[in-house]
Amino acid sequence: MKSVRFLVIAGLLFFSLCGQCFSADVTGRAFLNGGAGTLIFIGDEYMTGTAFDSDRKIRLYGDGGFGYVFRPYLAATINAGFGWQAYSFDDMRVATAAPFTAGVEYRHHFGKYMPRIGAGLGWYVWSVLDDRRVMKDEMTREELRRGNLGAYMSAGLDYFVRPSVAVCWDAIGHYILSEDLDAFPSGYGYNEQILVIRMGVRYYFSPQRKGL
Repeated sequence: MKSVRFLVIAGLLFFSLCGQCFSADVTGRAFLNGGAGTLIFIGDEYMTGTAFDSDRKIRLYGDGGFGYVFRPYLAATINAGFGWQAYSFDDMRVATAAPFTAGVEYRHHFGKYMPRIGAGLGWYVWSVLDDRRVMKDEMTREELRRGNLGAYMSAGLDYFVRPSVAVCWDAIGHYILSEDLDAFPSGYGYNEQILVIRMGVRYYFSPQRKGL
């Protein structure tokens, strides 16, 4: 029993030290990232069951961005993405969202693995299309397209296949402050909540072009 405890403690110390060394190595490094996945509208009218059906189509989402590791466990990130989702399987209407976000990540290395959490603010351009044309509110005739402020929280995991390359998985929740019942009284005027599930790649590099 004592030997098992010793091995567990030794293993934790080893991975902790490796993580600290690896984190120190990437401090001051920048990274590029890109990925693809799916975007799911989980709020607004779907919360009341009047818009998105249970058989709604899940469509593609893609994004890319830039980041900088300014502390051993902290990084700043800037990202831009675009995705859309159909309201139902046979419906030509789709809701689109293009998030432009900036935030901070807290990360910690455990050998080749790096779990992280993040949060930040963003500008979100959203629209509702019917056969690729922007729809209008039935009462006010306002186009169902706006840009609004919002915020996000994320959780992710990186797996380093090389010292400078990591495969990443992310779940990102966005909250868009899009409520405008005066402009959109027909049912599209509430705050939106969006969930993004994605997989991608991060490439770390140094401004001095030194290898990691």
